[in-house]
Amino acid sequence: MNEFDLDADALRRLDLNLLLAFDVLMQERHVSRAAARLYLGQPAMSHALARLRKLLDDPLFIRCGSRMEPTARALALAPAVHAWLQEANRFLFRQPPFDPAAVNASLRLSMPDGMEAMLYPSLIAALRQQAPQLQLRSQLLETDQQLAALDNDEVDLLITAAPLPLRDWHSRRPLFDSGFCSVHSTQQLVLSATPSLAELAACDHVVSSYRGTAAGVIDHLFAGHGLARRIVALAASLMAIAHILQQAPLVSIQPALYHSLFDLHPALRCSPLPGAAQIQIDLVWHRRNDGHPLHRFLRQVLLAQLQQLFAAEMAAGQATPLQR
Repeated sequence: MNEFDLDADALRRLDLNLLLAFDVLMQERHVSRAAARLYLGQPAMSHALARLRKLLDDPLFIRCGSRMEPTARALALAPAVHAWLQEANRFLFRQPPFDPAAVNASLRLSMPDGMEAMLYPSLIAALRQQAPQLQLRSQLLETDQQLAALDNDEVDLLITAAPLPLRDWHSRRPLFDSGFCSVHSTQQLVLSATPSLAELAACDHVVSSYRGTAAGVIDHLFAGHGLARRIVALAASLMAIAHILQQAPLVSIQPALYHSLFDLHPALRCSPLPGAAQIQIDLVWHRRNDGHPLHRFLRQVLLAQLQQLFAAEMAAGQATPLQR
């Protein structure tokens, strides 16, 4: 056997409690006192010593009156056993304090581009203050790619509006529910202040080509009223839709939480969509990272920024926080 190979059979028979008993007995040289330190009865301590003697094929300690004197084998083992126990205690139970300012790492997020446009500026600003060496990368993923990317460690966190088929190894934090609004340019279309579904169905629509649940929810809403919308353009970017609407007589139906993005363009008007259509926004990650200090830190910062960012939308009823 190579000197670096593990003797699995021997280690399988080793109980870490036996090494702890050996270490304390080496310090105390007295069975009763060693037992008391380990909160054991004297018979249990004597049994542990008997098991060690059999395992190592050495008496280890010789009784001399009330004292237990170590054998040469015990004296040779003692420093390594004590160091081993200290090292085990250190790497198993003493996690170093997490200092975000000292982190030099990269984390990857996936979220809808509208969410990125709203969240990223304040999130990056907060991270520059708290973790200036942390690199944040955002990528847009189709809905059917999100969980595979998470499982394959290609992305660390998802913000998603899709009801993903989560498995036992996924963690989810519901964030909020969002209704919808219709958006159009008052210079391109003349619509009532709160257009009805029939009025919207009579218009041509531009939608985001990002495949999520929003399109299905909206189409079901129209269908429930015997209506259908006419989609004439699909855009990959929510920000592109804002520019398209300013130059074409089109309507777009978007989550109400993006209201502030369209308010940046004075010619655009956002109106609440009639009906009870809603989507749920979730934060999703792999359970292997539940306790990872850096992941936990990012989730905390992200949640704080989301709460601050959407405080106005929640107050206006455009988004409803979920406490689950």
